[in-house]
Amino acid sequence: MSEQNPNPGLPRLQQYIAAKDHENACGELLRILHTIDRQFGNITGIEFDTPEQLHNPNLDQDRHISFCTQAAQAITQLFTDPDLTVSPEGAQHFLAMQRWLNMIFAASPYINADHILQTYNRNPEPQHPLDIHIDNTRAALIKFAILYLPESNVSINLDALWALDPDICASLCFALQSPRFLGTPAAFGKRHAVLQWLPEKLAQLPDLSNVPATIAHDVYMHCSYDIDANKHAVKKSLNQVIRRHLLGLDWQDRDVSQPLPPQDKPVMVVVLEHFHASHSIYRTHSTSLAAAREHFHIIGIGSDSVDEAGRAVFDEYYVAQGDTIIERMQNVRLICEENHPTVLYMPSIGMDLLTIFLSNTRLAPIQAVALGHPATTHSEFIDYVVVEDDYVGSEDRFSETLLRLPKDALPYVPSVHMPEDIEFFLNESPDVVHIGVAATTMKLNPYFMEACQAIRDRAKVKVHFHFAVGQSGGITHPHVARFIRSYLGDDATAYPHRPYRQYLSVLQHCNMLLNPFPFGNTNGIIDMAALGLVGVCKTGTEVHEHIDEGLFKRLGLPDWLIARTADEYVDSALRLVENHQERIALRMHIIENDGLQTLFDGDPRPFGRMMAQLAQQWREHGTVGKAAVAALQHATADDNQAPAEATAQTPSEAEAPASVGDAAQAEEATPAMPEQADAPAAENTQTAPTDAPAPKAKAHTKKRGNSKNRRRKR
Repeated sequence: MSEQNPNPGLPRLQQYIAAKDHENACGELLRILHTIDRQFGNITGIEFDTPEQLHNPNLDQDRHISFCTQAAQAITQLFTDPDLTVSPEGAQHFLAMQRWLNMIFAASPYINADHILQTYNRNPEPQHPLDIHIDNTRAALIKFAILYLPESNVSINLDALWALDPDICASLCFALQSPRFLGTPAAFGKRHAVLQWLPEKLAQLPDLSNVPATIAHDVYMHCSYDIDANKHAVKKSLNQVIRRHLLGLDWQDRDVSQPLPPQDKPVMVVVLEHFHASHSIYRTHSTSLAAAREHFHIIGIGSDSVDEAGRAVFDEYYVAQGDTIIERMQNVRLICEENHPTVLYMPSIGMDLLTIFLSNTRLAPIQAVALGHPATTHSEFIDYVVVEDDYVGSEDRFSETLLRLPKDALPYVPSVHMPEDIEFFLNESPDVVHIGVAATTMKLNPYFMEACQAIRDRAKVKVHFHFAVGQSGGITHPHVARFIRSYLGDDATAYPHRPYRQYLSVLQHCNMLLNPFPFGNTNGIIDMAALGLVGVCKTGTEVHEHIDEGLFKRLGLPDWLIARTADEYVDSALRLVENHQERIALRMHIIENDGLQTLFDGDPRPFGRMMAQLAQQWREHGTVGKAAVAALQHATADDNQAPAEATAQTPSEAEAPASVGDAAQAEEATPAMPEQADAPAAENTQTAPTDAPAPKAKAHTKKRGNSKNRRRKR
């Protein structure tokens, strides 16, 4: 780009297309897509002609639709030009950005790019307009793959595509799993089909050289939002390819078989994805890490975005240096080589390429992850998963050995953006029951929406849904809003991603909450408790399902609010919708027992104790067997019966600047803290009344007061 035109824009794209300057047209289109990607769907800084009538803040969604329509028309003109060819290298760039091509068409009246694919049809006698056969040339396959979008209604044969070109086929499969919103039946169904088909084929790739490796973390993480029991199998294949790729780049693991040098304390190296004060991973794992410093010298490694509050958790903190993923990995290896860690620990894995790639290496004798993104790694190099006992559904869902901590051993830290005063709105006889849904775009799917639709259709009182959707901004939101409207019509309002307090305000005026499934809603439940609301959740065998059950039981909520099936979920929601007195009684149970504080209280010491005992076992025996782990867990449980010396405290009082995002409003790489699976949850000491009458008090509001300050003084 010239200095006179620093920003990408549609007018230049249209000029290049009109001049048949395909190279510059593709370059300009990629610049537009990269700008959208960096801004999580926003179009700030992209030049385009906006009708004067849309220069109105109340018409922001219409302005984005106008942009998408203009962009889709330009892309149509470019890709229907028979003289256009895209190189294999160019194809990788486009497929890495395909999620934004998808969103451009999905937010426009086109919905998808099938009208372009039809121009590639060489079928002389098509059964219907979407019965498409294309030339068996790489050039034709590339253009088809770039515009075969998640919303497409064209059926494809992946086996046939693989036979023609494995690299293009695998690259397309990566792209189809990359979007952060795949909620529609068409898009959700494609990802589901890919997850069933891809693992066997993916394992055959020699390395990542000919696929869009920059979106490999999307393949790794987004599989968790599917419904099938084997949805994480793709990780095993991806790990194999990553390992071969690293070995091809001359990666060498550390030799961890040698005795460690004398140390005042064993060293734990913690590799971070995101860890600033307003991020969910900080709020769920900072207390246990800070407490572990009693037993370990803890070194944190992460990015520049880790703020002072995050860095204060560690004895030392390093920013991973390097321009490429392999350079950053080598930097982490060097830090390990210089400090001789006994433990390598990652609080979360799946949101960043660094942790995923490192999970396929050996840098320390003991390597463990926690469930910042709650799912198995399927890595032969990850030995343990750290998890609270009541969050576990089925241990069969994990390839690792579980380190099961007491249920309050990872106490949460309050959000720095939580208001000091929260007002509770207790409408005892609403004409309309307002139902809040707090979810990121990734958690929306046809199954959950069908449940919402059934609740609306069967309810004996009028209901209105309020969807506070994290990550639904810019060109994403028109598509998400249309999706919600397709199920609930005018009985739902879809709110775009907004700052945390504005997001809370949406939910604050609701009468109840619904938690999405199958991927649960840790942060949404925390916000539910903060606002004195009550809701319904669905549990299951995956850890990201079962966390909801664990949290509901910690809050002392009755079992009937924890559904095992979608039908139970609908029935429980209807009971909560229609029985106003019972709903108010349950809300008062949470408010009067300060349910939010229940989630912040706990003893963060067992994590450090257990890891220290594992480290000692390794030092003495050079290995840690499963029997030893079981014994350690039993000992930790016994230790936890003793009174805690201190409840959870924020490791640092440093305040982060207010920003868009925690809980369901967490930033892109932060899919609001996930949940978990099916297991016997610990018994509750408090149980909410299930048939209690509504409180006699007529007041419709109640203030929490300075509960945030009280929490932080503990």
